Amino acid sequence: MVLEENDPGPGISVLLPGHPRLANDESDQVFHTGAILAIIDNTAGWCIRDHPDYVEGTSMATLDLRVDFLRRISLTQTLRVRAECEAINDNVAFVRATAEDAESGLVVAAGLATFMLGTPSGLEPKIGPV
Repeated sequence: MVLEENDPGPGISVLLPGHPRLANDESDQVFHTGAILAIIDNTAGWCIRDHPDYVEGTSMATLDLRVDFLRRISLTQTLRVRAECEAINDNVAFVRATAEDAESGLVVAAGLATFMLGTPSGLEPKIGPV
């Protein structure tokens, strides 16, 4: 997995070159849907840190992740996942993501995710009057 630092698009983008370990099975040589799901989840989490309302060091956990798989992609290709944090409200972040064939640009999967945001590391929680 490689962060695509020179990508001009919105949010962040990550590249995942095909590899036999990512295969659905040995006979068809396409990306396993679980591998695509995992990289979408990872990239969606990373892009939250790019949002202007994100507080550095805040923990996060995936609350919900919905991925629609549109087509298969061969392991001879490279998968590009692009994710953008649409909003952060109180303690929830909302992300849209797509996975595409990096060469042709054909969308392989589209996802929506919500993340629970915790408190920033090193900060004491606010406690009201006792």
